[in-house]
Amino acid sequence: MAQSRMAGSVLLVGSIPGDDAVEVLSASGPAVGSYVTGLPDGETGYRRMFVQFLGARIFHGHPGLETLQRPQPVAGQERWYVDTYEKLGESWLFKVKDGLETLRFEQLGYAAEATRSYQDFCRLRTAGVIPAGVRFQVSIPLTESATRAYVTNARDYELMRAAYEEAMEREIAQILSAIPADDLVLQWDICVEVLALALQDQLGAPWQPPGDPFERYLHALSSLARHVPDPTLMGCHLCYGDLDHKHLVEPADLSLVVRMANAATQAVSRQIDFFHMPVPRSRDDAAYVAPLRDLEIGAAKLYLGLVHLTDGIEGTLRRIGVAQRAYSDFGVATECGLGRRPRATIPELYRLHAEAAAALSV
Repeated sequence: MAQSRMAGSVLLVGSIPGDDAVEVLSASGPAVGSYVTGLPDGETGYRRMFVQFLGARIFHGHPGLETLQRPQPVAGQERWYVDTYEKLGESWLFKVKDGLETLRFEQLGYAAEATRSYQDFCRLRTAGVIPAGVRFQVSIPLTESATRAYVTNARDYELMRAAYEEAMEREIAQILSAIPADDLVLQWDICVEVLALALQDQLGAPWQPPGDPFERYLHALSSLARHVPDPTLMGCHLCYGDLDHKHLVEPADLSLVVRMANAATQAVSRQIDFFHMPVPRSRDDAAYVAPLRDLEIGAAKLYLGLVHLTDGIEGTLRRIGVAQRAYSDFGVATECGLGRRPRATIPELYRLHAEAAAALSV
């Protein structure tokens, strides 16, 4: 197996509770900084609800889009997000205004947030709060994850898709103008693409984007990855959803995400440095991880999301042991980001990551 460029045995998937990047990084740096390759800023504020950030801040009020629906008020107070799968039908919906043949998003917000947070990151690293050599991590949703749930027909989806990818090319350039390429980890958050495959493109709405969902996934990843320079470490977080700390679809095993990782390794022209895959807390059986025997990702590092607060280090080590019989070299993570968890649970989760990392090094 080729040597991975991801030296860390721990991956923090992205979101972490905190008022701002300083609070998040000041806690995560000392707790797990020596085990990671990159640290995220926590995706605080609007970003803590994943792509609902885009609906509330970028799509709503856009001159080319009409807002058809927004989240319902709670106790008379306006709300910009939904927080359960049962309420997904109440989330943001948009329509491309009549007569428009193209859309353009001047910005998506990710570059601006990364630029601000990187300044805090550098100050904390210089002060020794974050270990020297740790990079700054930025997580960005892949195309279908960012757009599909917001529209009501295939034509509007195609216009949103094209506009998002064009804007994301500029966002990546702006991120790289603020953050040196060799100090950056860029993670693609790939959720709706996984669910489209798991559900055979039936995601509840009475329409589907054109084409095969697997081909759409590979095309989007290949197209956007071309804009990420080689010195930047780049990886893929393959996700089945995380509202209420539950998957929208429970994976039967890892076969789908193994297939997605193998295909991406072949299709994408630049190195993919890591893949993250979920391991539910109830799945400590050999059958779930058996597809890892077919994983062929070259020099990419595998991170398994098998750290769970509910059964602590005992359950985490049990899942590690089972997985090691199918695939010997991997790092650890939670199944998804931590941003929607109670803040009081985060120190214990950091401790579990560190203990698991120490066990992997034995």
